[in-house]
Amino acid sequence: MFYQFCLSVVLGIFVSFATNCSAQEKSAGVAGSQATQTYGKITEIGKLNEARASHTATRMNDGKILIAGGMERNGVFFDVADIFDPKMNNFARAKNKMSVERVSHTATLLPNGKVLLIGGWSNRDVPEMSAEIYDPKTEKFTAIRNLNRRRSGHTATLLENGKVLITGGFDGKENLSEAEIFDSQNNTFTLIGKMRNARSVHTATKLADGRILLTGGEVNRGQILSSAEIFDPKTNNFSLTKVMNVVRYKHDSILLADGRVLIFGGSDERDWRGQHKSAEIFDAATNQFTPTGDTNFARFKIDGTAVLLKDGNVFVGGGGEQAEVFNPLTNTFTKTAGEFGIPLHYATVTLVDDERALIVGGYGNGTRETGPISTNRAWIFKL
Repeated sequence: MFYQFCLSVVLGIFVSFATNCSAQEKSAGVAGSQATQTYGKITEIGKLNEARASHTATRMNDGKILIAGGMERNGVFFDVADIFDPKMNNFARAKNKMSVERVSHTATLLPNGKVLLIGGWSNRDVPEMSAEIYDPKTEKFTAIRNLNRRRSGHTATLLENGKVLITGGFDGKENLSEAEIFDSQNNTFTLIGKMRNARSVHTATKLADGRILLTGGEVNRGQILSSAEIFDPKTNNFSLTKVMNVVRYKHDSILLADGRVLIFGGSDERDWRGQHKSAEIFDAATNQFTPTGDTNFARFKIDGTAVLLKDGNVFVGGGGEQAEVFNPLTNTFTKTAGEFGIPLHYATVTLVDDERALIVGGYGNGTRETGPISTNRAWIFKL
């Protein structure tokens, strides 16, 4: 998520910038070079009503996508939402506003079809404890009881029992180890104990057996983790696994069709200067991480920018000027056709249907004078 950027807002400090072969296409490379293999294509479509980054994008049961909150630049945060209609390929303003502005929050689709939005930043002081529910039937956002902790850069993961696990994040002073559970039956949050490590801007991936894998993150300012742990919803306990091959935060992870987990990108303690191209695979049977092929581009600020396609490949659409696809059979990343033109930090990628994904917003590297400025552009990836 967005913790490093938002923390710079709070402190008033400027951010330092420094498969299937038949589905592949051949496209011309740079003039004079040989043709390169690509997989699928990204195509720009209509624009959002606002330029956004560090927003959320949630596919609802009717197939439409709720795009909520985010920011245009330092201090310009949003309490408005757009709805993407996949049949029309366009964006419409949601009829009602959120209860507060939110940046670096989370949004989770609940079993009842509603969307839970929690935490994030609404001002330059401290992260939110507030939470709200979006009901697509009434098209209204309704505030509910608060979280037990202020959180930004946290995770929120739907469990098999319909409850939501919320882990870590930054409370305005320190990174958190506390976890809590949201129960949609009574709209309440309950603390359940602590992770083995405090973590912020980490990842949470639901495994095939319903447990949750947590990887990396920042434990203290400038101290990045290689550790990982697993939450067992049957016992509400966290247990450590083997460590990753590198330290990572602001990275991404996704469950593969075969039950393994792909973890890729992110950065080390150098942040912008320490971006990773490396990737690795977690095997729940052995609790071990194994290196795999590198991405084509160093990518960070990418949580939630990978989706699993119907053919078992993984589309990656954030943190770089081009998108790419991971093939778990060959452990390699292949570029897609088309370019974004900017790295799309803190963009969102959402599966639209079996063959398409929606890429929305994000920001480029910016300048020391302007800081990061978000885009209102959007793209569709198609096989």
